[in-house]
Amino acid sequence: MILMFALIPRTFAQEVDEKKQIWENFLFSGYVDAYYAVYTDSLDVNQLQQLSTVSPRSKRFGLNVAQLGIHYEDEKVRGNIVLHYGDIAKATWDPDFPMIQEANVGIELKDGWWLDGGFFTTHIGTEGFLPKDNYTSSTAVATYNEPFFQSGVRISYEGKERFDFQLWVLNGYNYFLDANDAKSIGVLLSYQFKENLQLTYTNLLGRESPDGLDTKQYRTYHNLYMNYNPTSKLHFILGGDLGTQSHSQLDHPGKTAIMYNALLTARYQFNMTYSVTGRAEIFQDPDGAISGTYANADSEEAGLEMTGYTLSTEYRPTPKSYIRMEVRYIHMMDRLGIFYDNRPTDQRIEGMVTIGVEF
Repeated sequence: MILMFALIPRTFAQEVDEKKQIWENFLFSGYVDAYYAVYTDSLDVNQLQQLSTVSPRSKRFGLNVAQLGIHYEDEKVRGNIVLHYGDIAKATWDPDFPMIQEANVGIELKDGWWLDGGFFTTHIGTEGFLPKDNYTSSTAVATYNEPFFQSGVRISYEGKERFDFQLWVLNGYNYFLDANDAKSIGVLLSYQFKENLQLTYTNLLGRESPDGLDTKQYRTYHNLYMNYNPTSKLHFILGGDLGTQSHSQLDHPGKTAIMYNALLTARYQFNMTYSVTGRAEIFQDPDGAISGTYANADSEEAGLEMTGYTLSTEYRPTPKSYIRMEVRYIHMMDRLGIFYDNRPTDQRIEGMVTIGVEF
């Protein structure tokens, strides 16, 4: 009896230590971004602007995103749940799961090899879709047409600091729930050659046409980008995409359509708190295989072909907070008057102020 009572404090202390250890494996995160934006494209009150993922309402104060995350990581197991709300989710996210940004779980297979499954943000793209992950708050038209989210499984190798490898098997291109019973395959390969030079390649290959169609459309999408910082003040990002889709040309439906785009982002960092960024972009999808089609001035269907230029200034009171002011000009080609400023026009000017904080 005496021995039993002597063991109780030790057992209780052990349980407390184990619970404490479990809670130490949890990390909680948050992010909020608010904005005010003005567009020359005249739309109905509160309507979301075309081709905009960030700050998409004109002449309105708005909330880009409010998100909360719970992250668990042990030696052999990890998991993430991230919930979000705001205009970015409204403009881009899966309507079946509008508040789930990520929900996945993973186990370590062996020596740096991990298997993760569930809902993820995309592995493709020169830019991210959240302002905190980019030099500018607005995203390029290329980013607008890339996937934002995906579901499936990932095998990754995380045993080297300079090298990153991921193999994905997914439901499809920008799907949580797929439109067909085929699966897509993608990879991510990234290598840091020097401390200031990194090259990343991503892709996604699969059938995107719905089940039941006699004509099957197979899509390939390749993304390549480079991060280069020649000095502590100069930062460059150069990226581009190449996409194809079979049986998708407008004039020759049996032939393969080709899409390509490119962007160059350059930042000058005056000091730790203030910087200026410029971005130039081009997007060419004449058959609308990925971007969709619009009616041009001759009432003919055409895909997106455009150029754009962005100028952004940023002030960071702390490393995890920012205030940005941006102005952007985009011009559509092929007489594609998809905007309206007293009359149909192929040009748009937009300006925005965003303020965000991570915690």
